[in-house]
Amino acid sequence: MKNFKIVMILVAAVAFFCSCGEKTVTVTMTEQNNVVTYDLASANSLVVNFTCTVKAETGIKTIAITQTIMNGEETVATNPFVFNTTEYEGMAEYSFPIEDTLFKSELAAGYKVLYTVVATDKKDIQGSYEYPINVVETATALSANWSETIYITRADQTSWAEINGNRVTATENAIMGVKMGSNTGTETKINTTSNCEGFVVVEDEYTYNEQLAEAYTAGTAVTELAIPFDYHRGFSPKTFISKVGEEYVLVKVVSADNSPAGSDNISGTILGFQYKKAETAPVAAK
Repeated sequence: MKNFKIVMILVAAVAFFCSCGEKTVTVTMTEQNNVVTYDLASANSLVVNFTCTVKAETGIKTIAITQTIMNGEETVATNPFVFNTTEYEGMAEYSFPIEDTLFKSELAAGYKVLYTVVATDKKDIQGSYEYPINVVETATALSANWSETIYITRADQTSWAEINGNRVTATENAIMGVKMGSNTGTETKINTTSNCEGFVVVEDEYTYNEQLAEAYTAGTAVTELAIPFDYHRGFSPKTFISKVGEEYVLVKVVSADNSPAGSDNISGTILGFQYKKAETAPVAAK
């Protein structure tokens, strides 16, 4: 009987210790429309919608919600939410929606938007949950292949300029923004068309439209380029970016010939170009 009493005392002590242990406060959040990123290329604004659930064994005391915009480790902005209800007070579990609108004008690629919910219970024990949304800007791919070769000639040679038996009548090309300029015996110049802002000479190969835009902005734009050649015995390769309207076009010179005698299947001053550009038109910045 004595042993039984001792066991009962031990059981009671354990039960008392457990009942006095620290209670937990848990916060969970579930997005309702599968939003994990904000693609700046898709829209000027984006509505995000979450369901948040707070559980507190001793009853909920407070709930605070904060939106923080981060650029790496740097805080760009902190926006506390106004929580206009206290109906959760004393409840062991409470679920509620969090709805917000993100604006493209306030964000940049590489930013992160954090939604943080902090809850306390009646004993001031705290629990929290943080939900991140990554801000991206989808890269727009360039065409996988170069275009077919496009030829242009001088305006005074359109009636007889030929290459490989094909007459060349064009003096400019609006897609590339290229127009035939003046020439000497050792070089031909090209100029921008009326819809082209300028040319920036480059050497690298590019994959995305955003890379073209960045390289064009970083370079020195000109409205005239010289392409040296040597009477169909060679020319200086040249690659450049044209800004045509709001589009960026990667252009390369693939041939440059000046053969007034019609040798080697060439008659006249003829330049050949190929180009690549975005597969879909880029989204204009707002």
